[in-house]
Amino acid sequence: MTSIYERITHQSVKGEQISPYLQKEGIYYERWSADRTPAFVQEKIAFSEEEKERLLAVYEDDVIRFAAQKGYTNWDIAVLSVDTPEMLQKFGSLHYHKEDEVRVVVGGKGVFIIKSLQREGYFELEVSIGDVVVVPQQRYHAFKLADDRKFAVIRLFTGEAGSVTYPAEDLSFHVKG
Repeated sequence: MTSIYERITHQSVKGEQISPYLQKEGIYYERWSADRTPAFVQEKIAFSEEEKERLLAVYEDDVIRFAAQKGYTNWDIAVLSVDTPEMLQKFGSLHYHKEDEVRVVVGGKGVFIIKSLQREGYFELEVSIGDVVVVPQQRYHAFKLADDRKFAVIRLFTGEAGSVTYPAEDLSFHVKG
């Protein structure tokens, strides 16, 4: 069984304290304004290419600033929902990436399950619109949808856009509900 010792949310760790908590765990975190995401993002599960471009345009200035600061060169939009079972399977299994996993949440809520540096086992990080999270390369983690069952993010990359996952093995790991 996984030792998930805590679910980190804005309610459990007050907003300004969440970043130092995650910093101790080696996870970069910042918060952007959550009030600019267009209404269609909450109303739909899937987006057309035109809607993705519109959503990227809303966040363009912040994405360009953040990318320049951190050395990211490409970005795109990804949507996970009950309508994308293959992506849920891919990201829901324990894995790692060979580059940082950078996510700007622009719709819905989700939960990262991340191997802890501070304690044995894993912790859950619930993220919502406005959260910017960087899970470092080689760090074991998984992902699951939160209760609203849809999740939209801007993904940033140092190389070509697209998330390549590498399976990780840890017999103590499993994702709860």
